[in-house]
Amino acid sequence: MNKKLVAAALGLAFAAPVFADSSNVTLYGRIHQALDHQSSDTAGAESGGNFAIEDVSSRLGVRGTEDLGGGLSAIFAYEFGVNTDEVSAAPMTTRHAYLGLKGAYGLAVIGSQDGGNDSQAPLYNQASLIGSVSNNGGPLTTVGSSNAGTGQAITREQRVGNSFGYAGNFGGVQINARHALSNGTNDQANNTATGLKENDTRSTEIAATYKIGALTFGGGFQSIDSQEVTQNALNATSGIEQVIQGVVSYNFGTFTLGGLVAQKNLYAANAANGEDSNTEYAISGTVPLAANSGIFGMYADSERNDLAAPADVTQAQIAYYYDFSKRTRTYVGYNRLNNEVKASGVETDTDNFTIGLRHNF
Repeated sequence: MNKKLVAAALGLAFAAPVFADSSNVTLYGRIHQALDHQSSDTAGAESGGNFAIEDVSSRLGVRGTEDLGGGLSAIFAYEFGVNTDEVSAAPMTTRHAYLGLKGAYGLAVIGSQDGGNDSQAPLYNQASLIGSVSNNGGPLTTVGSSNAGTGQAITREQRVGNSFGYAGNFGGVQINARHALSNGTNDQANNTATGLKENDTRSTEIAATYKIGALTFGGGFQSIDSQEVTQNALNATSGIEQVIQGVVSYNFGTFTLGGLVAQKNLYAANAANGEDSNTEYAISGTVPLAANSGIFGMYADSERNDLAAPADVTQAQIAYYYDFSKRTRTYVGYNRLNNEVKASGVETDTDNFTIGLRHNF
């Protein structure tokens, strides 16, 4: 009996590596630091003017695939945001965590998603093609990021949990989609009081992008549908109901020019100015100076009637980048954000001068 147990144990020990080798797992990450100088001016009153070291979306993750046969693979990833510029009680946060299948008809994933790896953030990633959205400086730099406290003229929903994602390519058209059950609320109090199964906000978005030669263009749509209890609150606060956007980029050889136009429809007219929509546009350009360096510039304008104090927001940015290698980049840039409150006409200018260094591994 003992000999049989020993033989079985040895058999399992030698068999374990066979199963482990069938899965391809990769550890990866990014360290991204910036030295940022920020100052602001509100109606002639200046503030700030200090230097600060900022972490810019550093991360650590693990991803992998397993061949299931017949052209089908299992895919998975878990990515943490890490704070590299200060000691923190909570130094790591979840960026995305998903599990899914990938095959001839595309990929489908479920979990928390932010548009990295195989997770989906359709409108965010599409808008980022021209470097004009949120704290993502497009394919080039991050200057005056939200980490430095400056904000942006144009934002898109990047990271959501409780979501399904899909990506596929049909006839050269890249399709990316995501359906999110935001917060995943299953509130017992609401169930009892209203008879609702859930009190939740659902967001569905899809983007289609096509590339032919030097031209890339596409469009995207997001619809935010709330359940009854949440809907009443959104109606009262002018939450965003729909987003429609179009993007285009063309590589002229010596430089690349990109543009974005978008419309946001709100749940209710804002009481301050009677507006029920936002209009946004942006233009960007990239001029390579050498194989590993270049200049990036961007201008964006956005109506923000969904704010408590509706405003017109503009953003202008210019940056120089230099790549030491495919994985290491340094850059220097300037960003100005102008916020003009519609009701009072009061303007706030926020200026950022940033020097950054980024390394992927």
